[in-house]
Amino acid sequence: MRQKISINLSLCNYLIGNKQLSMQKIELTNKQYRLLLQLVSLGIDLIDNAALGNDEEDDDVEVNDESPLFNDAVDLEAFLMVHFKKFGVKDIISLDAGEDKLNYSEPFLEDQQMISNSAYFNKTAEIASFQLGMRDYKEVNGTDALENIDPQEGADKIMTYSLKYLNEIFENGFDNFYLNEDRPAKIISLSAE
Repeated sequence: MRQKISINLSLCNYLIGNKQLSMQKIELTNKQYRLLLQLVSLGIDLIDNAALGNDEEDDDVEVNDESPLFNDAVDLEAFLMVHFKKFGVKDIISLDAGEDKLNYSEPFLEDQQMISNSAYFNKTAEIASFQLGMRDYKEVNGTDALENIDPQEGADKIMTYSLKYLNEIFENGFDNFYLNEDRPAKIISLSAE
């Protein structure tokens, strides 16, 4: 999660004043604006953690410099932030007039961090419990037991094995999980490739 976000107002004025943009009008309540801003901020965090764009491992280059989705989301966030006074969200956005920047408040960033951490923990727990359940299922039923069956049927069969791990993770976190050093480690890839 981005610890601090500052939006340069001259960039926002450019985005708003750019006549080449085809602008549509949308009306939002203060509550809807607040929610939209929160969702965009969370979306940027998700995109940032997905490391879209630059596949090069070059520490001198920002990871998302080449991601159009990330850049468009940041532009949308800047556009939304500029309207904070109209929607009465001075509790989550403030203007630093000296630096001509908009900043999120610490409580807003802390809430966003809590939501992100919960989402990543839940997804990690889901993946880990499923992988461990699949391992246990194959140990009991054979390594080929899941081949040539419908994916949903396979997931259903694994579920009873996975639930004990999922329950353990939600009760105790990963405190009771240890690596088996007797067997070689396996890397689990979550990419679409």
